[in-house]
Amino acid sequence: MKLNKTDYQLIRELQRDGSASYSDMAEKLSITAKTVAKKTERLLADKMISIIARPNPYLLGLFSSAVIVLKTNLAKNEEICRTLSENFHVNLVQTVFGRYDILAIVYFPDIEQLHRFIDDEIYAMDGVLKVKSYFIKDVFKRYDRFFGKQRCAGSPVKLKDADWHFVKTLARDGRANPVQLARASGTHLSTVYRRIEALQKSGAIKISAVPNPSRLTPYSADAYVLLEAEPQEIDEICTKLSRFPEVQFLMTMNNHSGLILCIHSKNNGTLFQFIQQHIAYPKGLANVEIFVRAVIHKTYYGLVPDDWETRPTIN
Repeated sequence: MKLNKTDYQLIRELQRDGSASYSDMAEKLSITAKTVAKKTERLLADKMISIIARPNPYLLGLFSSAVIVLKTNLAKNEEICRTLSENFHVNLVQTVFGRYDILAIVYFPDIEQLHRFIDDEIYAMDGVLKVKSYFIKDVFKRYDRFFGKQRCAGSPVKLKDADWHFVKTLARDGRANPVQLARASGTHLSTVYRRIEALQKSGAIKISAVPNPSRLTPYSADAYVLLEAEPQEIDEICTKLSRFPEVQFLMTMNNHSGLILCIHSKNNGTLFQFIQQHIAYPKGLANVEIFVRAVIHKTYYGLVPDDWETRPTIN
C-alpha cells in the first residue's frame, strides 16, 4: 500500500486521538469526512495501523511485570503467539532469533497473579518446551513516552467492573461500538461515553493509532538485549543508554544485577554497529544476550520518529 502526504497526516491525527470523529479530523486535514472514513478503513484493513486503547499500567495498578522468553516447538509458534496476544495482560508478543523463539512482556496487579499466569497458562500451552522469566524492578524508559511523566506516577485510578470491561475491549479495538459496549457491560449508553472520557482524561488509557512496526516504521531491525552487570554499575549504565533515541525502552530486573532494553535500528548493519559501540563494553558488564526480532504479533506501544513520513514504507 503506497501512502501519500494526506495518509501520513491522518495517521498522525489518529496517533494524537484515535477516538476523534471523522468530521473533526476532516476539518483539520481540509478533506471530507467521507474521505477520512475511507482512508482510515483502508489503513486498518491493510494492517498499516491498529487503533487501540493503550493501557497505562501505572494508573491501572498493574505493577508486577516480567519479560518472558519461550523455547517452543516451531510448528506451534503461531498458535502460541495467538493465545498470548488474546490476553489483555500481555502487552508485547513477538518471535525472535536466539536461544528462545518467542518473547513476551506481561503485567499484572500483583506477583501472585503473574506467577499463576506463568505456571498455569504458559507452561500448559501445547508446544512450549522451556520458559525463562525476567521479573522487572524499575522502568527507566517506556510508558512515559506515551502518557507523559506525570501520568506514570501517583496512585492508581479506582475502576469498577464496567470500567475494566471498557479498558479490555478498547485495548482490542479502540473504536468499538458504544452501543455494543453498553449492552455487554449492562450499562446505559450515556454511562459508556462518560466513563470512557473519564478513563482517557485520567490517563488510564490513551486511544490512538499504533503503526504496524513491520510495515510502516523506518525500523526494519529490532533487538532485545539482556545485560548482566555489577549491581553498583546498573544506574550509570541505565542513565547512559536511556539517552539514545534508538533505545525504545529500558528496564531493570529484580535480581539487582541485570537490565533489558529494546533497540530499534534501520537495518541489521546499523543495529550491530550500535550494539558493538554502546552495549558490548560498558563498565561492570558480566554478560550479554541478544534476541533479534522476527515478527511482531502484538504491541500496545509502537512508536515512530517525527520524520517518519519521509522514510520509505516497508511492503
